Amino acid sequence: MTEYREINDPGLRSRVEARYGAEMALLQTLGFRHLAHKLETLGPFSAIVQFPIVLLMRRSKEVLVFPFPFRLAAAYVLLVRSEPSCIADCMGMGVKFFTRFSDDSILISSTLESHVALQNSSGERLDSQIIRTPPCKTPREAWLSHKSRIAQIEAQGGTIYSINSFADYVAISIREEADLRSKMA
Repeated sequence: MTEYREINDPGLRSRVEARYGAEMALLQTLGFRHLAHKLETLGPFSAIVQFPIVLLMRRSKEVLVFPFPFRLAAAYVLLVRSEPSCIADCMGMGVKFFTRFSDDSILISSTLESHVALQNSSGERLDSQIIRTPPCKTPREAWLSHKSRIAQIEAQGGTIYSINSFADYVAISIREEADLRSKMA
């Protein structure tokens, strides 16, 4: 399971801002503001076990660190928007947008091509409370798709639940990770 931590180290924060500066600037033009810098850390020896992935991540210029014992950790930035309530996650593979609803469902939109495989035929949730929109080519397109889907859910009686903290992000990510594991089982 992934461990999520806020980054307080100024040097690591600078590296993250240098890597994701363009994405951050674009998201700020869409009404997002900085929430946190985060570190996603996998288990012991994950840097060795996941070595081919480490090479791909390096090629994508992701900000990597390797805590003891040989753990793989990637640093990213989170942005937040209050209306409609949403958290944006800038990663090496793209940008993801998260919105939570009062029925505890989560809407996820992204630019991650790998999310194509996670779509069900109707685009609606089946046995999961995770709703994924089809991935888009740019963060701007993904945000517009996300807002459109929010409007559809609200028109069907859904109510947005405010998310605006690092703890909110961690709770959503843990649920998304569990959903992804269940789809791969």
